[in-house]
Amino acid sequence: MKLEPLRIKARSRPAEPEQESLPEKVKAADDTLTAWAAWLRLQQRNEASVKDHREKVKPFLRFIAARGVALDEIEARTLADYQAHLFECVSAKTGKRLACNSQINRLTTLKNFLRFLHKSGRSACDHGAVITLPKQPKLLPPVLLKPDEVRRLLDAPDLHNPLGFRDRVILETFYATGLRLSELLSLAVDDLDFEQSLVRVRLAKCDRARLVPMGETCAQWLRRYLADVRPVLARGADTPRLFLNRFAAPLDKNGWHKKLEEYVKLARIRRAFTTHGFRHMLATSMLERGADTRHVQEMLGHEKLSTTQRYLHVARAELKKVHARTHPREAAAKAYGHV
Repeated sequence: MKLEPLRIKARSRPAEPEQESLPEKVKAADDTLTAWAAWLRLQQRNEASVKDHREKVKPFLRFIAARGVALDEIEARTLADYQAHLFECVSAKTGKRLACNSQINRLTTLKNFLRFLHKSGRSACDHGAVITLPKQPKLLPPVLLKPDEVRRLLDAPDLHNPLGFRDRVILETFYATGLRLSELLSLAVDDLDFEQSLVRVRLAKCDRARLVPMGETCAQWLRRYLADVRPVLARGADTPRLFLNRFAAPLDKNGWHKKLEEYVKLARIRRAFTTHGFRHMLATSMLERGADTRHVQEMLGHEKLSTTQRYLHVARAELKKVHARTHPREAAAKAYGHV
């Protein structure tokens, strides 16, 4: 693949946004959160996982603080009210109610936090035991892009400025590897093994480190990014993180979500699409072409084989459509009005 010459345009640096402060009553729980974080590290959780756990519990702390409830005053009714609140909660990003999986993630993390309160003597009992998780949908509703939609999405970033080139490389990496967003954003430069064409995923979900093939096309984009673009973004800063923002700091999830929404619109894709869609597409394509389910499980980093097997529903449905459309006997039956 031949890449076009890179012409970088200078960009001015806007003021950094101020971080939102927590309410005073939530700040009072900081010591408890710090102790919980230490407890999580003892369970071999990596720093990204610890940070994610803290962020998912903070909405609950805000919820009880607004009602004047302290951590040692939590009751079953408090948790029932919070679960009802989550069901009605509208996401600030999408303007829609929280998805079932998002509710499950927050409640599962909260159960872990409440179990810690009990085991550490901060609560008389494990209040999390009364939480009943919503029933998780069995089938995936993936948005599988057509080949021309994938091409338009990959071509959407402007390759003539460093941020646009970076974004094209990110899209290529997602498409080639099927990494989770958190995994990709936590990659370090040293995680790339060009000699073996592998990406080393260290900060994986459930701490399941793994090696993932990157492919030659993705490798070419990554090499060009490291040689010509990342030094511009780094501005001489000594940081190991692979993908940087305009401030030479690691790119975060919120920053990428906004960029992806922009590129989806530029690509004229009318359906909602997230980076997780690349995982759906990769798994479905591999299974359609006869890949062993356990190989797909290893590549995607699924803890349970049953998680990978959910993609078989999509792959089989797609195969049935292809069979009905292309098999000569099916085509003949339609021609003679037998179907």
